[in-house]
Amino acid sequence: MTAGPVVVLVLSHRDPPLVHRLVSRLTAGSNTAVVVHHDPTGPALQLPRSDAVLQMPSPQHSEWGRMTLALSVVNGLRFAITHIPELSWVLVISGQDYPTRSMTDIENDLAGSTKDAYLRYFRVDAQAGNDVHPWQQLTRRRYLHKIRLPGTHRSVPFPRRHPFNGHPANAKNLSLFVGDQWVNLGSAAVHHVLDQQQRLPQVERYFGRCSIPDEGFLPTLLLNNAEHLRVEDDRRRYIPWTKGQRHPPLLSIDDVDKAAAGTDLFARKVDSERTPDVLDRFDRLAGGSGLA
Repeated sequence: MTAGPVVVLVLSHRDPPLVHRLVSRLTAGSNTAVVVHHDPTGPALQLPRSDAVLQMPSPQHSEWGRMTLALSVVNGLRFAITHIPELSWVLVISGQDYPTRSMTDIENDLAGSTKDAYLRYFRVDAQAGNDVHPWQQLTRRRYLHKIRLPGTHRSVPFPRRHPFNGHPANAKNLSLFVGDQWVNLGSAAVHHVLDQQQRLPQVERYFGRCSIPDEGFLPTLLLNNAEHLRVEDDRRRYIPWTKGQRHPPLLSIDDVDKAAAGTDLFARKVDSERTPDVLDRFDRLAGGSGLA
């Protein structure tokens, strides 16, 4: 039986020429549909009419570091499963990501997968005894011991009563997980996240008063009560982080072959004006599909 379509959920806010080129590459596969959430505060985006491309109506401004961004991802998942209920996967990317290989290769890769989700994640306990990465300590302070001041990105120390394991008042047996918002979810995982959002409204309320909730909200929904899911700790993204920087740099031409040689599905980040050579190289490696 043929697997349902792969849906790529694109969250964009800038660079319409890049989004056009990205959508062209994504729809060059044989079994891929694209859902685009384009921030209304960015430059206007008019995509060609296509049965394979859905632009979310009434998009919301999604501000970095705020709950609006985290909710845009979850709302995009709900839109995708509502309009394409037979989907097999939803791959969440930004408008500055680009496929590392042809979409046909990516479709075949996912069709043969035994996993229900791929993302990078860590559990954050109330105490540091089981930590394996410095990020856990940073996020422990951010999510358990600080509160965001209303209307700002600033958070201040505050003895919060959180809903997760380790708080004396907690009776829900919930764990806090942190990870990427740029996730790869099979259909069972998509349904689980949406069910969890309804089942655990206290999680959404809590993250609404945190800084950078997008790194915790979706992983926490996905990974709690998830014994029935096979989740791989792998983001499937090529991202050449620079130590000490909050955002990854633009890709160089030297990154392209490295990204294409591995198992990653997408690489970030790119720009229509500043990395045209990178985009051209990815297109050539994919067999020319999507060349602008």
